[in-house]
Amino acid sequence: MKTMKSILMSTSLAILTILSACNGNQQNEHGDHDHEHHEDMEAKDGAHDHSMMEEHHNEMEQEEAMHQQHESIRDNFAHQDIIILDDPYWAGKLVNQEMKEVLNAYLEMKNALVNSNASAADKAVAKMSSMVEAVDGSSLEGEGKEAWEQHASLYKDKLAEMQHVQGLEEKRSYFSHISEIVYCTVKSFDLKEEMELYATYCPMAFNGKGAYWIAETDQIRNPYFGEKMMKCGEVKEEL
Repeated sequence: MKTMKSILMSTSLAILTILSACNGNQQNEHGDHDHEHHEDMEAKDGAHDHSMMEEHHNEMEQEEAMHQQHESIRDNFAHQDIIILDDPYWAGKLVNQEMKEVLNAYLEMKNALVNSNASAADKAVAKMSSMVEAVDGSSLEGEGKEAWEQHASLYKDKLAEMQHVQGLEEKRSYFSHISEIVYCTVKSFDLKEEMELYATYCPMAFNGKGAYWIAETDQIRNPYFGEKMMKCGEVKEEL
């Protein structure tokens, strides 16, 4: 009987040992699975964070490239004293539209010079002068007020001078200065909304000194040479 009890006890202990080992293995397998799952999640989160960081870095690089492009064009202007705001100033819907009318008159002038039509250019100059006068800048404040007052004064002077000269070449010289002011106005007051505008450059203008103009299309139609060299130039910036 004692032997039987010993056998039974030994058997019970063996069974308990086996069950305990099985449970331990199951817990280890479960623990290993949880650990692997946790590592997998961490890897995915890390990849997602890395992807977001790369995307943010790319956006910053694009913004920096645009800023450098803007600076490089401005640095090449013949006239360095024109105010250009780093952050566009919102002038209000009405004033913004009045400034766009100035821009539209400028584009008419540009097209007249493309066609080498001095009479049409003079009409566009007169129209642009009246559009500058029509801009009500009384609501502008701070740097926006300062920028527009300077631009308006420059427009009036250069447009008046352009009206009084007779030859196309002389008119084109004033047009190049006005084009630089227009670029600064578009940039400072964000006038490109709902419009396609391109800063375009002709390296051959004025005996190789070069000059810019603003166009409503990326198709090259040169206002400094007209039919003589209509396709001379390249787009330097989409505004």
